[in-house]
Amino acid sequence: MLIVENIGVLRVSALDLFFTVFQFFVRKIVQGILLLLITSAAAFFLLSSAGSDAFTSLRENPQVSGASIERLRTSYGLDRPVVERYGSWLASAVKADLGESFYYQVPVTELVLARFWSTAVLAFAAIGIACLIAVGLSVLNARFRLRSISAFTDAVILIFASTPRIVISLFALAILVAGAITSVFWLSAVSLAVPLVAVLLAQFNQSLSDAMQEDFVRSARAKGLSEIVIILRHALRAAINPALTLFGLSLGALLGGSVIVETVIGRPGIGSLTVTAVRNRDIPLLMGVMVIVSLAVWAGNTLAEVLQFVNDKRIKASEAE
Repeated sequence: MLIVENIGVLRVSALDLFFTVFQFFVRKIVQGILLLLITSAAAFFLLSSAGSDAFTSLRENPQVSGASIERLRTSYGLDRPVVERYGSWLASAVKADLGESFYYQVPVTELVLARFWSTAVLAFAAIGIACLIAVGLSVLNARFRLRSISAFTDAVILIFASTPRIVISLFALAILVAGAITSVFWLSAVSLAVPLVAVLLAQFNQSLSDAMQEDFVRSARAKGLSEIVIILRHALRAAINPALTLFGLSLGALLGGSVIVETVIGRPGIGSLTVTAVRNRDIPLLMGVMVIVSLAVWAGNTLAEVLQFVNDKRIKASEAE
């Protein structure tokens, strides 16, 4: 009889888990659609209302007649109302057709994806550097509890958080020009990582310090476990949840920060492509960038929530042992 009751409980639990996961993904998909609609509409209308278009600069060329410019505008649909043009773009985007770049004269999807992967690799390298520094200093602080390590951690947070990214990028450019370091990739990654180190270190250091005061840590100490084992196997797992939230949010910040870093250092990526699109009023290209970046931010936030859910389950299982 007891076995039958346990099977029934397991079936109910599995069903509850299925509906929880199903509701989560439905909610995230709806959020993703709304995010794409809002960001794409805002970008399209703001750029369209800037007072010029991709062919405005041709008016300064005496060899190009006004009639030729108007024919080009008509050919690309720039003479139509903004709402109508956005509707046409949205209808094509639903079919995975982001149009052709005015400036590069190539399909937007092909161009944006090539640049996006370049910047995505850079962003993940920056996240890896930031996490390594933040976790390393936080663990040292929790393990030894020395005033010198705590003061150094506070100084890193203050300096890294208060230094503008443009200054960091210019400093990296100076190193590159001087020939001290010749890797554009790693200089760019470090430049992107610096502000993120401050955010992650401040959050993770506090979370780990709070976790070290929890009851399950006291229980682990009572069992005779060493301090480093307690930190790595128990406290670290409890402290990582707030950092996972920052991971999802930091992806968008890194992609946005790449505009400054890639432009100053001269590395081709999604950031420098955005500058080119805005400068040349290349609406299809800018819209493609917005769509890909918005999807990346949505995917990062979704992944962070999934990892938080999995980590919560592991924490509860560990506390139950």
